[in-house]
Amino acid sequence: MLINWFTVAAQIVNFLILVWLLKRLLYGRIIRAIQARESAIAARVAQTEAAKKAAAEQLALYQAKLKDFEQHHQEMLAQAAQSAEKQHAEMIEKAREQVHALEAKWRKDLEREQQEFLADLRRRAAAEILVVVRRAVNDLACMDLELCTVRVFLDKIRGLNDEAWKSLGNGELSIRSTFDLPEDARAEIRHAIEEHLHGPVRLQFKRVPAMGLGLELRGNGRRIGWNFESYLEAMEEDLRTTLEESAGAEPPRQ
Repeated sequence: MLINWFTVAAQIVNFLILVWLLKRLLYGRIIRAIQARESAIAARVAQTEAAKKAAAEQLALYQAKLKDFEQHHQEMLAQAAQSAEKQHAEMIEKAREQVHALEAKWRKDLEREQQEFLADLRRRAAAEILVVVRRAVNDLACMDLELCTVRVFLDKIRGLNDEAWKSLGNGELSIRSTFDLPEDARAEIRHAIEEHLHGPVRLQFKRVPAMGLGLELRGNGRRIGWNFESYLEAMEEDLRTTLEESAGAEPPRQ
């Protein structure tokens, strides 16, 4: 095959002209376009990295907030449980105090009712028993009940020892009775007292209906005598014991 050097030279010249034209007219634009493209890609990559970094920071922030929220939530739950337990304990204590108060009130009311019942029973029993005893003594012994009371009282003070007489002191003495003593009974009582004290005494007679059947000798803050009240007190104590045993049940529940 023969080579046409003219044609080859012409093609080379044409190629060089084309290259020069491309470089002159298009190469700069292409380079600038490529550089602009690269800059845009780099900017997008930078934006992406920045977005990824911001997203990572935001994720870390959210995770920290979530952790803090969980911790705060646990603390709130613990505080709520502690507060509920405290309120429960306070409610139980308050209920216990209310129960104790109700029980104390119940017992106080019961004791007051017992006292009122015993006082009323004592008054009624005293009235009834005195009537019955008076009738029985009058019917069986054919003698007045007041006279029997004086005799019992005289026997009692005549049987006192010296120590008991000394405890009455040297001041004024008083005789207390539920009825008016006749003069002969007063004289006999005065004689018995002066006989034991070996001399005259200042003696005052007082009528005290509320004291119950009996006589009392008082002096220097001491009291000696016989009184039907002692029998009533024994009866009252027996009744009180019976009532307390009957009332030993639990107080009514509210």
